[in-house]
Amino acid sequence: MAKEKKTAAAEDTVQLVTFQVGTEEYGLDISSITEVVRPLRITPLPKMPAFIEGVINLRGVIIPVVDLRNRFELKTINNNPRKMRMIITRGVVHGTAGTSGDLLGLVVDNVDEVIHVPKKNIDPAPEAATGRNADFITGMGKVGDRLIILLDITRILSQQERVALAEAENAEY
Repeated sequence: MAKEKKTAAAEDTVQLVTFQVGTEEYGLDISSITEVVRPLRITPLPKMPAFIEGVINLRGVIIPVVDLRNRFELKTINNNPRKMRMIITRGVVHGTAGTSGDLLGLVVDNVDEVIHVPKKNIDPAPEAATGRNADFITGMGKVGDRLIILLDITRILSQQERVALAEAENAEY
């Protein structure tokens, strides 16, 4: 009986990795994240779409990288390299799930914690916060007095940007 209650409770929550970009706190579903690493050297590539900072070599796998501060059009502040992290995500780009073509690196200012947020504490994103340029915002999580902006990693890049990235990667090889 206790196991059934735990399962029901787990289904009523969303497990998020929270992180900061600028002064705001964001959350990604933990299932879309493969790992969090210290920033690796980003190699810029010619003819990459403007939203791609370049690529990293993570244990022999080449992964394109997006700096979320640039993606969200936030002003640049002095970066603290000791706190900055790269979140390696899957399910963003054109590749088959589980392949390197499926991976994307996100540069964030700081990774905070893994939390469970009850689904009842998640509201849809306000209309003013969505639209053509921000449809990657899926909701707002309320945790105590914190407000966490929830992102859908599959929408971080528009369809047009995913196509441009795929073309740029294919042109490289």
